[in-house]
Amino acid sequence: MNAPAKPHVTKRILIFVGIGLAALVLYLYYLGTVNVAAEIEKTNLLLYASAFVAFLASVTFYSIAWQGMLRNLHIKIRTRQALVYAWAGMFFDAIVPDPGWSGDLSKAYMLSKASGQEAGGIVASVVGQKIIIMAVTIVDLLLGLVLLGLNYALPSNVLVFITAVLLLTVSALLVLVYLSTHESATGKLLNWLVRVACFIRRGHWDPQDFRAKAERTLNRFHEGIRTLTANPKALVQPVAFSLLSWALDISITFLAFASLGYPVAVDKVLIVYALTGSLQAMGASFLGFTEIIVSGSYAILGIPAAISVSATLLIRVVTLWFKLVVSYFVFQWAGIGLLLGKTQEAVEPKKFNVN
Repeated sequence: MNAPAKPHVTKRILIFVGIGLAALVLYLYYLGTVNVAAEIEKTNLLLYASAFVAFLASVTFYSIAWQGMLRNLHIKIRTRQALVYAWAGMFFDAIVPDPGWSGDLSKAYMLSKASGQEAGGIVASVVGQKIIIMAVTIVDLLLGLVLLGLNYALPSNVLVFITAVLLLTVSALLVLVYLSTHESATGKLLNWLVRVACFIRRGHWDPQDFRAKAERTLNRFHEGIRTLTANPKALVQPVAFSLLSWALDISITFLAFASLGYPVAVDKVLIVYALTGSLQAMGASFLGFTEIIVSGSYAILGIPAAISVSATLLIRVVTLWFKLVVSYFVFQWAGIGLLLGKTQEAVEPKKFNVN
């Protein structure tokens, strides 16, 4: 057997790195220049540094939860690998304004390429974790809405907005669950996509190969969903780690306000956090819009406008800018690894066993 060719840097890799770097620079430039240093100087640095630690811990537990979902589907990866792909996916989450799927699908794609395993089962793990996160967000939104109703007299338009976001989030979750558990529904969706593609391509595209690959992926996806739902006990650990990740993510807000010497009530944090999470899941969280919603929501809830803006900026430094920089470098590392042909140790795929 001939030894494999030694990897070398190619134009393809250089273009890949260049595009990623350009995206990072343009995105940071488009955000505008803000005197972040002046805001940070106002803070208790120890408390604010703890927010970064909480964010890193949140991502770690999020990755471990995903690893647990994969393990339930007999797809084994190391914790380090789960972290790498989760971070790489976050780069797309940070730069692509979509309904919260770019990061999930990109990490599933990279893992499928690296492991050589079919994407259907990996996507099932991603969708399963997405359902858990959406369910937690809805409970958070409901709890925050109840607490706000008990403790504050809010304008009717604010309550209508929150209720509308809640209903849209519940609807999105129900649609996702329905598509995940009904093969006929995804089959009809696939047929519609093929017809649209044929119409756009006007005969310059043969849909048969695409349809065959898509049907095979969908079959593996639905097998994976059936495997996950057939053994609820196996979901306890992923759910527990997802909840821990959620709690750590929320703690960033508390730490940011505390670093400014302004402790904030739990109900206010819950409702604003859930609102931004719901808007992100619907693709309405992008370039400045999130900051406006967050700072405006805190101001409506009685927090001084100056404190609201400062805290929002400090939070976004952690949850957007810090995430963007770290995820960019991890994304480049993971992506270059794929371009060089590096693969993880293959785990022999096991047939899903639904009892």
